This record gives sequence, C-alpha cells and structure tokens, in this order.
Amino acid sequence: MKKTILTTFFFFFLISAFCQQNKQVTKEQLALFKKSTTYVVMDNNPMLGYNIVIKAAVEKYWKITPYKVIPYETFDSIRNNANNSFILLTKVNLTKDKHEAEYLYLNVLMGANVKEINDMPEILTLPLDYSGVDENSYTYKAGVMVRFAQEHVKAMMASDRIIHFRNLKYNNENVRDIKKKTLLVEKRDLAEEVNSLEKIKTLYPYEVRIVTSDDIEKAVFNRTPNTLIVHEIEPGESDNIGRSYKIIYGVDDNKIYYYNFENISQRRPAGMLAKDFRRIAGF
Repeated sequence: MKKTILTTFFFFFLISAFCQQNKQVTKEQLALFKKSTTYVVMDNNPMLGYNIVIKAAVEKYWKITPYKVIPYETFDSIRNNANNSFILLTKVNLTKDKHEAEYLYLNVLMGANVKEINDMPEILTLPLDYSGVDENSYTYKAGVMVRFAQEHVKAMMASDRIIHFRNLKYNNENVRDIKKKTLLVEKRDLAEEVNSLEKIKTLYPYEVRIVTSDDIEKAVFNRTPNTLIVHEIEPGESDNIGRSYKIIYGVDDNKIYYYNFENISQRRPAGMLAKDFRRIAGF
C-alpha cells in the first residue's frame, strides 16, 4: 500500500505552490477557451517523467483546442493573456490542511492579467500525487487523466451551472454504475482491512480484480471496455499524515465514477477502505 519516497530533486523546479484554490473560470472565460491555444507547460527538470507522459498524452488525446508544448520560462511571459489556456503541474499546499502536506495537481487554467498564479481562472484541478513520492505511482495513468480533463472541460462548456463543477465530487453521480463494470485495483492501494479479494467480496460482491501497474497501464492504453481503475493518493512510508484521495476512473469513457478523500489517522489509514467498498456497493 505504501509508495516510495523520492530522494532526488525531481520536484524542486515545480511551478510556485498554490496556497488555496484558484478562482473558478466564468462562462465568458470558457467562451474564450474555445478559441484559445492551450499551452502545455513543461517542468524545468528534463528528467521529470511528468514531462514525457503529459506531452505524449496531449499529443495523442487532446482535440478540444490547438496546443503547443512550452518550457516554463515561456509560461511566465504569456500567462497574463486572457486568450491563452494552460495545462500545467503545480505543487499545492492547501490552506485548510492542518498537516501542511504538499500535493501535486494537474491544472487546466485560463490566462489572466493577474499577479499570482493563484488568481488565474481555474477550469480543473486534478490530484495526481504527493510531492516527493515516486512519480511512477501516477505517470502510467496519464492518458486517462488527460482524457478526463478534456471531457470535464466539454461538460463545463455545455452547462449553465458551472459552479456544479467546482468540486470533483460532482462525479459521484456516476457511482451507481461501478458495480456494472470490472474494477481494477493494485494491492498497494488497498488498506489492510481490504487487501485481498476474500475481504473485498464480503463488502463488494461485484467484479473486482487485484492487478499490477502493468495491467492498469494496458487498460488505460487499450481503453478496455467496461473497465474502471483505482487511483489512490497517499504519502510515502515515512509520512502517514495528510489526505488519502480515492479516485475511480473509467478507462473507456474517461469519466470519474468515485471521488473521495479523508484525513489519514490510525483509525482511518491510507488506501481504499472497507467503507469505500460499502459505499460503492450501496448504490
């Protein structure tokens, strides 16, 4: 269940950390998005795997706007233009998080003439991982994350209630369909109380498989029909405080079917818990 802590400086050059959520994009700004060029911002560290996977995923899947891949130095010079949109990685310290943990987020933002990145209009902020945790815990899922980001933007543009999209929990309206599909989960993403099929089946008597990261990667790449994957976000072994995020993606339809997070404690360890399986089985 634990993830390896990085001892290198992979995340040193990440874009300045947010201390709070950005301002949500307006309907007028979304109209500008339709006409924008989306700039995919690379990290300054050429060794960062994120740079490779986000570039490949956007090249393969991003169809909603024209795009250009740019270095971070260019981002700072064009982010004030309201006709530009951006995909970028940020290191985030949440103001409501008492533990001061740092998270990695994939952001889709609109340009704006503002001083701070915090004030750029937000279209999407999607949790990827903790800062300092081995990025291999999420890079092989980048394809479905970019595809979800695109579908999220389309849904916002088609809606008259964009406030509905402020919190990713809006996706939980899809939770009732989880049991109709095959759920793939890695053992490292399961808390001890549900770390075997025997334990899971007492709570969730539907199709679920405990698989490897290679199996997840193949499902994402092949868009395996009627298949869901679990993306769980937690600190590494040396840090058991902060949040545990649980996200279930559909690899064929690029939806989120379940989005939840909890503060980690001795009573509620990181990973998918028994109550998560009860919750998704109960619809």
